[in-house]
Amino acid sequence: MIGKKDVLQAEKKFLSIQALAKRWNVSASTVRRIIDEGRLKGIRVRKSFKIDLDSVLDYESTSSF
Repeated sequence: MIGKKDVLQAEKKFLSIQALAKRWNVSASTVRRIIDEGRLKGIRVRKSFKIDLDSVLDYESTSSF
């Protein structure tokens, strides 16, 4: 049986490193550095990394870049 938590998890939005770099007009290596520093949260999917949109919005609200 699928629970509410499973449905909410499936509805989460994620961005790729490349999409976030384009959104912020920075290089992909800058986004990777921010991830490595632990300032963005995401998940590894095979060889790529997907960044949680909620984490992006939190970071954007507290950072000036």
